[in-house]
Amino acid sequence: MRSFQWPGRAKAIQQGQIQSSSFYGMWDAVAGFAKTIRASDFMSEMIRRRDAYGSEGVMGALDCATVYALTRWLRPAVAVESGGFIGMSSAFILKALADENLATGRLYSLELSEECEQGALVPEELRPQFVPMRGKVEDFLQSDELPRSTDLFLHDSSHSYKHMLWEFQQFWPRLRDGGLLVSHDVQMNAAFPEFIANTYAHDRKTGRRDAQRTSHYEWGRWGYIGFAIKKS
Repeated sequence: MRSFQWPGRAKAIQQGQIQSSSFYGMWDAVAGFAKTIRASDFMSEMIRRRDAYGSEGVMGALDCATVYALTRWLRPAVAVESGGFIGMSSAFILKALADENLATGRLYSLELSEECEQGALVPEELRPQFVPMRGKVEDFLQSDELPRSTDLFLHDSSHSYKHMLWEFQQFWPRLRDGGLLVSHDVQMNAAFPEFIANTYAHDRKTGRRDAQRTSHYEWGRWGYIGFAIKKS
């Protein structure tokens, strides 16, 4: 299995030297990738497909661009998404893998509903790296049908407070050091900010973040997408 690599950072990761400041340039990179995909023919075609199929419950253009940009920045070998539905977000994750020439990368897309045409929007040329899985997230976790180690996890299934928090807590331990937890619709409830708050540790004297004991390198929100970079 191919592991992701960040140019100039692999050695620092192994030595535990990465600080949050090391990710400062990430924001410009993600913004650049998002700008590129929003102006692309691929975005236009996906919007056309989405509107023709029906856009209710489907991720919008801004959030798709953010997911694409985060995926391109990370360059994951293994990505998992819950609530893949008809494949709008799936298509942008797969497009990012293709644009980074990650031919061995895989997206495991989980969908509970039997009524939707899972992955219907995913273009044919991106399907070789698409692994649709129908059923409950709980069942897939219990049966070990998913890879034990994950580079990127995207939550987009039930947006109840309880379920969102549960998924974050289940997939966070599966993420590699430097892996990405991503969530759609973080504005729906307090699950995401609460989860992020619990990854912090604070210095008792200064009241500021204790970098050694905090379990994320960086986190943020762009549109309705929230993300956190895991620190093991």
